Amino acid sequence: MQEKKASFPFNMIESMMPLYPVLAVMGWMLALIAFLVGLYVLSPAQTTFLSDAKAVREGAAVGSAFVQANVISHVTEAWLPQLKFLGLGLGLLAIVMALGTIAKKLRYMGKVLTDHIPDDQRPAMPPQPKQVRWFQINAMMGIMLLMLVLIIGIVLAITIVPDYWNNSIASELNLAEVGSALLSQLAVISSYAFWLNALRMIGIAFLFTAIAIALTVIIGTLRLQSKVLLKFYEQNS
Repeated sequence: MQEKKASFPFNMIESMMPLYPVLAVMGWMLALIAFLVGLYVLSPAQTTFLSDAKAVREGAAVGSAFVQANVISHVTEAWLPQLKFLGLGLGLLAIVMALGTIAKKLRYMGKVLTDHIPDDQRPAMPPQPKQVRWFQINAMMGIMLLMLVLIIGIVLAITIVPDYWNNSIASELNLAEVGSALLSQLAVISSYAFWLNALRMIGIAFLFTAIAIALTVIIGTLRLQSKVLLKFYEQNS
């Protein structure tokens, strides 16, 4: 008995499941890249900006080392955390795909097992659990949200964030008037973290939910197979 081929987009998800080692490596690579950027870009920029008194660095003119370091710090902080969470998300997605692969192999083993049971005692093959589709949907929703968060972080990092911070703090930013472009940019920069951070946590929550559902599928499959074997043993003992 052949398993019915999944429809789009579930067929794409199921084709990805055997690639869980690749997803895990990609997650580790993104985490390593985030570490290196923090070590060799963000940390030196912070060190440079904080290397003098507050009055000196805030009074520095555009083009100075202090302003450039401040811009690098804020630009990096706009996208680097999103990259780290995407790396974590890929690691969790790898776990989901691995559990999905286990569940699929367990179902195949169940078919092989029932094929060796006499026809008059062979139980009907149960339909695929509905939870399979649910953990697949949760996994894709989670990783798509994390990718969206990264894209938003990159857009902020190349537009509003450098435009705002590439100014003298004392003579331009602190003197910005109501209704000015600088205050509008500051409002966006100050507000995005409140919803962007929550959005990436929702993505992580989707992935953890997918792991929990995938585990219930595996447990349910094992329980069903044990019942079949127990019933066959009782009928023939």
